[in-house]
Amino acid sequence: MVLKTKLFVLFPVLVLLAAAQTPSATVVGRVTDPSGAVIPAVAIKVTNLDTNISQQTSSNESGDFTIPYLNPGRYKLDAQVEGFRGYQQSEFTLAVDQILRISVPLQVGAATESVTVTDIPPALNTESASRGEVATGKEITEIPLDGRNFSDLAYLTGGVIPKGDGGDGSFAVNGGRADNFGFYVDGINNTQRRNTGAVINPPIEGVREFKVITSGFNAEYGRYAGGMMSVVTKSGANRFHGSLYEFLRNNAFDATSYFDVEKSKLRRNQFGATVTGRVIIPKLYDGRDRTFFMVTWESLRLIDGKTQRGIVPLPEMLRGDFSKATDALGRPLALNDSLARAPFPGNQIPVSRLDPVSLRMAAYYPTPNLGGSVNNYISQGNLTSSFDNFGIKVDHRLGSRDQLSFSTFWRPNSNWDPVANSRSPFPVFGSSNNTLDLLSYVSYLRPIGNSWFIDLKASFSRKTNNQRWPYSEEKDWAAEIDF
Repeated sequence: MVLKTKLFVLFPVLVLLAAAQTPSATVVGRVTDPSGAVIPAVAIKVTNLDTNISQQTSSNESGDFTIPYLNPGRYKLDAQVEGFRGYQQSEFTLAVDQILRISVPLQVGAATESVTVTDIPPALNTESASRGEVATGKEITEIPLDGRNFSDLAYLTGGVIPKGDGGDGSFAVNGGRADNFGFYVDGINNTQRRNTGAVINPPIEGVREFKVITSGFNAEYGRYAGGMMSVVTKSGANRFHGSLYEFLRNNAFDATSYFDVEKSKLRRNQFGATVTGRVIIPKLYDGRDRTFFMVTWESLRLIDGKTQRGIVPLPEMLRGDFSKATDALGRPLALNDSLARAPFPGNQIPVSRLDPVSLRMAAYYPTPNLGGSVNNYISQGNLTSSFDNFGIKVDHRLGSRDQLSFSTFWRPNSNWDPVANSRSPFPVFGSSNNTLDLLSYVSYLRPIGNSWFIDLKASFSRKTNNQRWPYSEEKDWAAEIDF
C-alpha cells in the first residue's frame, strides 16, 4: 500500500491597521508634565539595542502614543519636546505578543538636559484580556527536552494537555478539541489544513521564543477556538553570534529492558549549528544597521531497537495439524468442518483443502522463539529515522521606514519501521515514510503616519507524505505468493 499526501498552502495578506498576525510586541504610554497634564506632539523613539534600528512616533492630543510591530528583543526609549528635559528609558526587554506600558513624566527644562530612568517597567499585562505563557530563549535552550522539540514546553502553560490517542491536532487547551489549536511562525500561518498540526518545526537553536495563547486572544487569531502557538525565530544583529552542538544517546549506557531477550540497540545523534549577524560582502557591502541574517541547521540520525511480543502458530498448524490446539485455559479445541458439519478427524485439515496462496503466505510466519508465557514469539528490529532541518532568514531595512523580511524553512525526513505494531509484529513487513516539510514567506512593513501601517505578507507551505507498507526494496511479496 502506498499513501501519498501533498498539501499546498499560499497565503497573501494585506493589513492596513496596527492589528495583524505578527509575532511582535508593542510599546504604549502617556506623556505628562509635573502637574500630571498630558503633553501632545512629543517625539517618541524606540531603538533596538542589537540592530540599532529605530521606530518613531509622537504623542497625540491626549498625550498617548503607540509603537507596534517591534521584534522581541532589547530596547531603549527616548522622548523629546521643546521646553522639557529629554527623557530616556534605558534597556528593557520585549517579549512576543507583549504590550508594554511606559509612562513618560517630563520635567521642565532645557531640551539639552535629559533624565535617564533605569528601573525596568512592570511586565504586567494591563492592555488586553488575552492569557498565555511565553517560553523564553533561555528556557528553550536550558530546560532538558527529550527529542529536542521546543514545542514540548507548551505543557508548562496552564490548561494545555496532549491530544487524545489517534486524534488530530497537537495540544488540547482548556478542555477543547486538539484540532482547534493553531500555529504561527514569524506571523505566518504554520498550520496544516489536513490535521491542524504544525507544517514545520524550526530547529530549536533557531527559535528566539514562543507564546502559547490559551484564551481571550484577539480577532487576528480567530481561526481556532482552542489556542494558538506563536513562534518567533531569531534574527541577526550587528554582532555575530553562533552555536554548535551535538546530543548523543547510546545503548552502551543502558540496561536490558525487562521484557527484552537481549539489549535493544540505540544510536541517537542530534547535531546542528546556528549563526546570526549582519550581512557582509567583502569590499562591496556592510549591512550594519540595515541587513541581517540567520542560518540554522539541525540533523538527526537515529537507530532505535523495537520489541514486540505476540503469538504465532506452531509449525504443524501451518500444515493443517491442530491436534495440539488448546484454549487459554489449556483445554483441547475441536476444529469443525463446515462442509461436513462434523469435527475434522484428529483435528487435522487435509492438505488438499488448503489454498496454495495461503500456504505460501504461511511460509512467512516465524517459528515460536519464546516460552514460559502465553506469548510464544518476541520480535526485535531496529527502527531508523533521520532528518535534516534547515532555516534561512534575512531582514533588510530599505530606508528609514520600510522593512523587508524573507525566510524559508525546509526539512526532509526519512523513517523506516521494521516492526509496524499496528499492522504486523514481524520484522519483515516494515513500513517506510519519507516526508518533506516546507514553509517560505516574504513580508513588508511600512508605517503611514502615527497609527496606520502597511503590512504585506505572502507565504507558501507544503507538506508531503510518501508512506509505504509493507515495504521492501528487495522483495515483491504479492508476486512471490502469486496473489
